[in-house]
Order: sequence, then C-alpha cells, then structure tokens
Amino acid sequence: MNQEARSGNESRERLVAELCDRQHYFVVLFAFAVVFLLIQVPYLFVADSDSALYVVVTMNVAGSAAFALGSGVVLRTCARRD
Repeated sequence: MNQEARSGNESRERLVAELCDRQHYFVVLFAFAVVFLLIQVPYLFVADSDSALYVVVTMNVAGSAAFALGSGVVLRTCARRD
C-alpha cells in the first residue's frame, strides 16, 4: 500500500512538473478565457432568455469560466511550487 501511495505522489509531481514547464501556455489560455468571459457576461443580461442567443452565450460563459478556472488552478499550483 505504501508503494502505491509513493507511486501516486511521484506521478502527481511529474504531472505538475510537466504542466509548470508549459506555464506560459497556461498564462495565454487564462488571459484569453478571462477576456472572452468579460466580453460574454454582459450578453447574459441583454439577450432574451427564450432566445437561442441566450443559450449560446450561456454555453460560452460556462466554457470560458471552466477554462479560466482550470488554467488558473494550474498557474496557482505552479506559483506555490516555486
């Protein structure tokens, strides 16, 4: 059991190291996601809630938020690691 836990920690550390080696890509992804999110959020209040535009905007906001959150977690993990 201890060997499996050690192997899991080594795998996680390797994953974090590989992600942090590509940190500049995550900075760009985070920036694009946040900018796109800021552009799309006002449309939630402008579009009619029964329209197809509202559905598209909602999906865009959800997707942008997911990308911003995911890349932000990677950036924060890398900052704590350094």
